[in-house]
Amino acid sequence: MIRTVREYLKPYNEVFIVEMGAKQIGDIKEICDLVHPSVGIVTAVGEQHLESFKSIENVQRTKFELIDSLPSDGGLAVINDDFPYVANRPVSNVECVRYAVSNPGNAGYVATDITYTPAGTQFTVRTPQGASLEFSTRLVGECNVSNLLAAVIVAMRLGVPEDKIRYAVGQIEQVEHRLNMKRTPGGVTIIDDAFNSNPTGSSMALDVLAMMTQGRRIVVTPGMIELGDRQEELNRNFGQKIAASADIAIVVGEYNREAIVDGINESKEKDASSATEVHTVPTFLDSQSLLGSILRPGDTVLYENDLPDTFK
Repeated sequence: MIRTVREYLKPYNEVFIVEMGAKQIGDIKEICDLVHPSVGIVTAVGEQHLESFKSIENVQRTKFELIDSLPSDGGLAVINDDFPYVANRPVSNVECVRYAVSNPGNAGYVATDITYTPAGTQFTVRTPQGASLEFSTRLVGECNVSNLLAAVIVAMRLGVPEDKIRYAVGQIEQVEHRLNMKRTPGGVTIIDDAFNSNPTGSSMALDVLAMMTQGRRIVVTPGMIELGDRQEELNRNFGQKIAASADIAIVVGEYNREAIVDGINESKEKDASSATEVHTVPTFLDSQSLLGSILRPGDTVLYENDLPDTFK
């Protein structure tokens, strides 16, 4: 027998948070029918799992199953306008608060003045009332700033004092393999974004890498998968972004190699100042051997995605 979430909550529980993932239409509605959420956050609608969704319109429809499930009395939708297929979707069934980092046009809450360092990120939240709240976090990357912005909005709506929100943001630990940053004894900064890679996330990770200017910027990647008939196109675009963000690219494996390298070379042809050095290796172990021979103190290495070497 399927039990609802309410049956598991204790009298002293005040807030229940659930992450809702999906790979096909109806997945999120099914979870909503169990959870009965009152607040819904749509963090993104992007080109991922296209092999199962078939189109970004289907991704949008599925993500907004959460918003459509919110109660008209007291429901709150918090949605990220940085994604076109979030920004262009009207919400009329509940109160809707929009937030943004890079597309602030219609957003009530905006994160600005973002600065990345090996120690983390500083940013400012501007509210609809004109207030400016400054935050520091150990996390890096626009995606993390964006997610924190959504969390700040909900915390403020729940009446959490600003000083406690600020303290909580500063205490959040980095998540392993998700833009996790650390420093080696040899003075090399490692950005570990190996858990997953999609077009939006990989672009944000490269933005972080681009800001690390103490030494050379190096990206190690096998590229992105599960992109359907846009696999080659999006990995070529990924290569173009690498050319604008990294000094050295180490492309692992064969599956996306041609598309990524073509993208890098296309950018180098268009921009004479682009001089990204490209290495191709068959396995992740080979990439580590190569890194061991070229790394210098002050360099930054981004690991973007970690497809197993058996995936060709």
